Formats: sequence, C-alpha cells, structure tokens
Amino acid sequence: MALLIATFVLTGCLATAFLMIENIAADAVRVEGDPLTDDQATAQVVESARPIVRVAALRDATGGYAFMSCRNADEPPYQVAVYMSFFVPQSDSAKYLKQVAASMTAHGWTVAPSADEHFGLPLTKDGVAAVFYANAPDSQFATLRLYGECRNTADHRNDNPVWTEITGGLG
Repeated sequence: MALLIATFVLTGCLATAFLMIENIAADAVRVEGDPLTDDQATAQVVESARPIVRVAALRDATGGYAFMSCRNADEPPYQVAVYMSFFVPQSDSAKYLKQVAASMTAHGWTVAPSADEHFGLPLTKDGVAAVFYANAPDSQFATLRLYGECRNTADHRNDNPVWTEITGGLG
C-alpha cells in the first residue's frame, strides 16, 4: 500500500512538473475541426486510457489529467493530457514495454513518427497520441502519457484544481 501511495505522489509531482515546463506547440496553432467541449476533450483521452490499462493488463495504474495549452503556458486552444504510471512486473522493462506496445497495436493503435519525441514509443489512435517509457529513477514503474487533440477553446487559465485524479476509474 505504501508503494502505491508513493507511486501516486510521484506521478502527481512528475505530472505537475511536466505540465509546467512542457510547451509542445508552435505559436501559430489552429483548431482543426469543430471545437471540443471540456467533457468531449476529457472523454477523448480518458476513454482511451481505460482500454489500454485493460488490454495491456497494466498493474497498479495511477494517474490523472489536466488541460494543457497547445499554444503557450495558458492560452487556448487546449488539449487534455493524461499522465499515468504503472508497475513493470519484470526486470526487463524494455521487453515488457514492447509487450504493452504489441497489445496496443493489436487493438488499433499505430506507431506514430514524431520528430519531437526523444524517448519512449509514440503511438496514435483516433486523434489521441500515446507515449510510454520506463522510469529512469525507478525501474519498477513505467510512464504513459496520452494527449488529445488541440480542439478545446475554453479558458483553462484559472482551473482549480489543475490536476484531476482518475486512478479509481482506470481499472
């Protein structure tokens, strides 16, 4: 139980740091297609996370999501970003992550070329991008990041809380 709590705290800290320093888009971001409501943008990514946990049999998955600006620190459009961690049940994390990727590709995910991704394996399905990789400081856990489309035009500058926990709904 203590390990699960520590993982949850680590996931939250890493996600907060990640969301604060990550700027993934250029200044000129256009919304492609109709804008997504908050509920639609959230469902796009969270509803992608649940089957991944199930089909890849991810153990002790913890995580949450936040709205992230696609333009800069806080201007629309936004995308929902899910940040999860999960237990790696063997000492060979690279082999296990290949098995996770195989499970995902067997269920419709495809390998996505990404010039900006320097680590992890990028996959995509239905407008959602996924990247997962082994955690360097703790090889017992791996990280999965999911990003929705940049189609939410609501103002999320003052979201409180910024981070929404979804651990209970992942399994």
